[in-house]
Amino acid sequence: MKTNLTFDLINGTFQPTEAKNVLFTLVKDKINFHELEMFSAYERYGIELPHSKKRVAELKNSLLKIEETIKELEKSNADIQITGTIEIIAVEKKEKHEVF
Repeated sequence: MKTNLTFDLINGTFQPTEAKNVLFTLVKDKINFHELEMFSAYERYGIELPHSKKRVAELKNSLLKIEETIKELEKSNADIQITGTIEIIAVEKKEKHEVF
């Protein structure tokens, strides 16, 4: 089975404030996703999800880097081009021994 899909999630030029809003919204939504997964796993099964915990930390670090970068670009009075492509690929399932 080979099912692939690729599409542009973001493809445009933005003013710094707009770029920050777009990027922060995406990253914060992903953080919220992982935090809900962790909360649900802990409440339902009493387990922690190390991968989600690690991703939240990585994503929070990304927010700091985004903010720093946009501040620098604001000083140069530049617009910001953002491209973000999503690629969906069917992969063979691996056996899981955990709840999620």
